[in-house]
Amino acid sequence: MCGISGIWDLDKNRSNDLPKIIRKMSGTLESRGPDDQGIWINNVNKICFGHKRLSILDLSQLGRQPMVKDRFVITYNGEIYNFKEIRKELESTKLKIRFNSNSDTEVILNACIAWGIEKTLSKISGMFAFALWDKKYKQLYLVRDKFGMKPLYLTFKNNLFLFSSQSKSFEKHPDWSEKINFNALASFFNLGYIPSNKSIYENTMQVPPGYYFIINSKGKIKKKCYWDIERVIKKSKNDFNGKNINFESNLEELINNSVKNHMVSDVPLGSFLSGGIDSSLISLFMQKNSVKPIKTFNVGFHEKSLDESKHAEKVAKYLKTDHHNIVFGNQDIIDLIPKLNDIYDEPFADSSQLPTILLSKITKKKVKVALSGDAGDELFGGYNRYLWSKKIKLFYSLPKYFRDLITKSFKKVSPEKWNKLLHSLPYFQNIPFAGDKVHKLMNSLSLKKFSDVYPFFISQWQKLDVPLKKNFHVKNKDIFKKNFSFLNETENMQIIDLITYLPDDILVKVDRASMAFGLETRIPFLDEKIVEFAFSLPSNEKLSKKILKKILYKSIPKKIVSRPKMGFSIPLDKWLKKQLRDWAENLLQEKKLKESELDSKKIRLKWSEHLSGKRNWQYPLWTVLVYQSWREQNKII
Repeated sequence: MCGISGIWDLDKNRSNDLPKIIRKMSGTLESRGPDDQGIWINNVNKICFGHKRLSILDLSQLGRQPMVKDRFVITYNGEIYNFKEIRKELESTKLKIRFNSNSDTEVILNACIAWGIEKTLSKISGMFAFALWDKKYKQLYLVRDKFGMKPLYLTFKNNLFLFSSQSKSFEKHPDWSEKINFNALASFFNLGYIPSNKSIYENTMQVPPGYYFIINSKGKIKKKCYWDIERVIKKSKNDFNGKNINFESNLEELINNSVKNHMVSDVPLGSFLSGGIDSSLISLFMQKNSVKPIKTFNVGFHEKSLDESKHAEKVAKYLKTDHHNIVFGNQDIIDLIPKLNDIYDEPFADSSQLPTILLSKITKKKVKVALSGDAGDELFGGYNRYLWSKKIKLFYSLPKYFRDLITKSFKKVSPEKWNKLLHSLPYFQNIPFAGDKVHKLMNSLSLKKFSDVYPFFISQWQKLDVPLKKNFHVKNKDIFKKNFSFLNETENMQIIDLITYLPDDILVKVDRASMAFGLETRIPFLDEKIVEFAFSLPSNEKLSKKILKKILYKSIPKKIVSRPKMGFSIPLDKWLKKQLRDWAENLLQEKKLKESELDSKKIRLKWSEHLSGKRNWQYPLWTVLVYQSWREQNKII
């Protein structure tokens, strides 16, 4: 992994010290690439590239970037897992291309020279973000991988074009202004993250997954999709429809091949291991493809409700891995909160970011690359909302009048009373905030139509309830409302998660946390062949990860890995009432909320209800606290 940045100043009369500025911009990405650095400048066209290198393949100076050949210059962040095959094709008798290094960067560069960018993107498989300058046509290409595993921000205003792996680089340019995008902020309060088609700053966004941008010398931006997941999945369904396929053995082979490809490295690597289905599978296949014990990593917590370490240790012992586990106390996690703004740049309110940071920190002490089980939930039906959607849809055959009656009847009982009632029953004793969940479930029944259920479930603040004083609207991606007619309701949620929640939340969380320590994370489940195959499966095979469990139980006894899903959470609700109360109270002062253009009355009500135990508002409150902390630290007025 690396950090990339660049400037293209289309104003020929503007006077700036480009070498100085690009070095400053690149310097903000030090943790992403601590091993080497480089810049390239073309003073005639006032364009320059910066690069911070994390050396994974070809550790020599021959892999240094930015890399120049013929009419092209590239600065690149990522890993191409099939680069050896592409290199062999480029070296063939027909093309006769010669290489100076063993890096995948040079492979991409030569592929673009030989085939052009469109064909190159159709051939490469991996995670990447890169900028490519074409000297001949004076065009800049900005490219991002199919699933958004690697970030690439861009901003354009007043004939000044900037790009970077992280938006904090832009602050180093004297002509860039950090003006808040309140529509993006509304989306943040709604989702807990900012969608990639926006940024907390105006005139700033990310290149969408599966797209590349072409920018010409007149400042015009052409947006091109090179990989359309809807088209790919539709084709996959047609290809497998009606065929007698051994789904289990086919998927097992795909996962094994993907893990094997993701293990290509010139530096030590290991695996995140929580002891759950996804991470255990990845660790299993890593061990099968290794001649010595692989290194596995997990963090444990003194808080028993959070601690997965005993489960991870059981799996590690069975697989005979070289396991590393460190137990942290609550204070260790709390001490990270002031550092979140430096790590994430923009407001980001997935609280599992905190243990993820700790996991990345201990992993980097032993290895430079770690494989992760992320994307298993999205591809193989691991989220509870997939199960509940099937049940909720049954109620939408009833007229809304009757659904409203059901909702009102259940909501007459307060969440507190529901808690007392349900916690007296054996099945519900271990379900936290059961009363709040009953109310949320009932509210999902009274929506206008079933397609509104998914946006409702994933919302921290509902769209019409975001805590902004002014009337800024939540304008999320149209995809939230899109119905993929060739998919059932569960698969519709899965594909929406795959193109929104996964790249904009899960992958952001892991990328920023790991890159803060110069650790590269790889995600074998996000191999295109696995994604295509997952959506070809019958629903009964993948819901609740049924097929993954079948594969796993063949090698690891069910009793070792079979357990309720825990997630990677923290007791945020308790901490807000105790350890974090003073910190939160300071940020939630009425004066500060008003200065931030926030609805103080609405927020203070939720804060009061949370402190009293009347309701659990931990997640909507966390979005406000994260934003207030970010705003205060960045001194935004």
